[in-house]
Amino acid sequence: MSSSDSIEFFANYVDWVESHNLEVNDSTKPEEVAHELAAVREAVDKRAFVILGIDTKALDLYSEKLSKQAAKNDYKSLAIIYKALGSAEPNVEIEKAAKNSDQLKPFAKVYLLRAAAKRLGLNWYVPADNKILESKSKANKTGTPPYAGVAFMAKYKDWISIKKLSIDKETKPEEVAVHLTSIRMATDRKLPQILGINTEELDLYANDSTNNMRKSVANLEKIVDILCSDNTKKTISKAIPSDSVRGIAVIYLFGKMLQNIKMDLDVSSDTLVNMFPGLKIPKPKGRIPGQKKKLKK
Repeated sequence: MSSSDSIEFFANYVDWVESHNLEVNDSTKPEEVAHELAAVREAVDKRAFVILGIDTKALDLYSEKLSKQAAKNDYKSLAIIYKALGSAEPNVEIEKAAKNSDQLKPFAKVYLLRAAAKRLGLNWYVPADNKILESKSKANKTGTPPYAGVAFMAKYKDWISIKKLSIDKETKPEEVAVHLTSIRMATDRKLPQILGINTEELDLYANDSTNNMRKSVANLEKIVDILCSDNTKKTISKAIPSDSVRGIAVIYLFGKMLQNIKMDLDVSSDTLVNMFPGLKIPKPKGRIPGQKKKLKK
């Protein structure tokens, strides 16, 4: 990684080859950096399911049927499709997509839920085509990755994140998946911060709002009600620098509340550890200067 600020990503694993780099200078806008983080996020999140062995294509097709009766662009629809996952037919599709593996079933179920959510236009993360970020990135493709592995290396102002995984014939798919999950989590948190959103304020609000909640249809409905409340609107107004990023703050807050009630729409590290005993979660490399001091306050 160069000494100057940049966002670098590459992947070289089986049939997945991808490599790009955004060099950051004084003329680089925060929206360009955020766009690149969103692009990296989209590169890794679905790929984690594919690497685990989930038949994502079959679930993508079936998600159309699952989401048919729900309204588009309405977060209340997520509770409707989540409830539908408990019926017999979706479970048959989940079994097939998981190839009858008990270890993979939880991930197949999560993937079907997210595929249906995407069809309905429901965002729990900031997509790269968000109107605030669209066409902002100037990342360059950097050719063939130097070795078999997946690497994410970011240096932007006081933020440093380094996540590298070398891959050989002994590397298990779940090890790659948990590495991709760590990259996803890093981009999810940093993207809104780069745009000036106070994520600490939103985290506190999400934690208070979902205190003692567990995964259920009823609590999912409660979260949606909270998200639409006047109190939430006021909290978001305090946490954003301008109304232009309000939508991104809403997405971040919704995603945080979903995480709090263990409503996964991505491959989660907790589920990976539960399904694959002995799997170690990699410790993050790099640091954010002053982080410990902030956490102690």
